[in-house]
Amino acid sequence: MTPTTDVREFVVNQRNGVKGLVDSLKLTALPSPYIQPPQERLTSDKILSSPSQIPVIDVSNWNDPHVASEICHAAAKLGLFQIVNHGITPAELKALIAAARGFFELPAEERRRYWRGSSVSETAWLTTSFNPYKENVLEWRDFLKFEFLPQRHGFDATWPPVCKEQVTDHFKRMKPIANNILTILMNNLNSTINESSQRTLMGTMRMNFNYYPQCPEPSLAIGTGRHSDINTLTLLLQEDGVLSSLYARATEDGENWAHVPPIPGAIVVNIGDVLQIMSNDRYRSVEHCVLVNKSCSRVSIPVFCGPVHDSVIEPLQEVLENNEMARYRKVVYSDYLKDFFERPHDGKTSIESIKF
Repeated sequence: MTPTTDVREFVVNQRNGVKGLVDSLKLTALPSPYIQPPQERLTSDKILSSPSQIPVIDVSNWNDPHVASEICHAAAKLGLFQIVNHGITPAELKALIAAARGFFELPAEERRRYWRGSSVSETAWLTTSFNPYKENVLEWRDFLKFEFLPQRHGFDATWPPVCKEQVTDHFKRMKPIANNILTILMNNLNSTINESSQRTLMGTMRMNFNYYPQCPEPSLAIGTGRHSDINTLTLLLQEDGVLSSLYARATEDGENWAHVPPIPGAIVVNIGDVLQIMSNDRYRSVEHCVLVNKSCSRVSIPVFCGPVHDSVIEPLQEVLENNEMARYRKVVYSDYLKDFFERPHDGKTSIESIKF
C-alpha cells in the first residue's frame, strides 16, 4: 500500500480512516498523501516561548463583574481562553474521554457502520481528515460527529452504545455554560439574548470526537489544518497530559503561534466567525491548528454552538448605533457553511470573503 492512490483508497474509499491505516501497517515513514507542503508546517521558530499567552478564567461565579470583564477582554484580544471551576467534575470529563477512546478502539467493521454517507445514525457520522475529497494533502485525524436535536432532548438511540450516554450528558452540561458565556459577550455589546437571537447564537449544537493517532513523522504532518471555527462559540475538552498539540495564532496579522496547554478539568473556549461578524470585529475568531505526536495518540472533544441554517448573519444594530460602518456583508448561514466545507482548511478565507 505504498502508492498514493492505494493509501487514499484504503483510508477514504474503503472507510478505514487513518486509525485503520495505523492499525494495519507498522509505519516508519509518513505516507505521501499526508506530507504537508513546507509553508503549512508549524515550525518551532513560529511558536512563542512564553507559557502564559492563554488566559485561564475561574468561572465559579458567573455573576462576578470581574469574570465578565476577563471573558470579554480575552474574546477581543486573542479570541481564545480557558475556563475552570465551571461545574463539570473531573470524573465526568474523564468518562467522556474514555468513551471517545472506546469508540476508536472498536473493531474497524464496527466503526465503519457510522461512516459518513452510509451511517446507521442520522445524527452521528464518522469521517477522516477534513474534506478528503477536496484536499490535495490529508490531515492526520479521524472524527466522529454528533448533532444535538432539541426535540429528542439530545439523546439518539442510534448513537454508538459505547458512548451515547456520555455524549448525551455532555451536551446537556455544556449548554448552560455556553449560554452563560454568550450572555456575557452579548451584554458587552449592549445586546441581549431573546428567542430570536438564541436561534442565531446557539440554535444548533454539535460535538466531535477527534482522534489523532500516533504519527511516524509528526513534523511533516498536521492533525487539523489552520482555520477559524465558523460557528459562534466552541468549547473544547483536551485530553490531559498530551502537550504540544493545540496552537492558536497569537496575532491577527503575524506568523506567531501560542501553545494552548491541556489543563486538567479546564475547557478551552474559542470565538467563532459568527461572533466576529456580529460584533463587527469587537471580538476575534481565532485561527488555530493541531499538531500530532510520535509517541502517543490524542483525543479532543469540541462542542460547537452555532446558528440554525436559515439565520442571516450580519453586524448587530447595537454595535452600529453611532454611525459605525458595517465591515461585513449579510450572509445566510447555510451559504457560509457551504463555502467553508467546499475547500480544505485555509485560515480565515471564509470570513475574509464577506468583508466589505
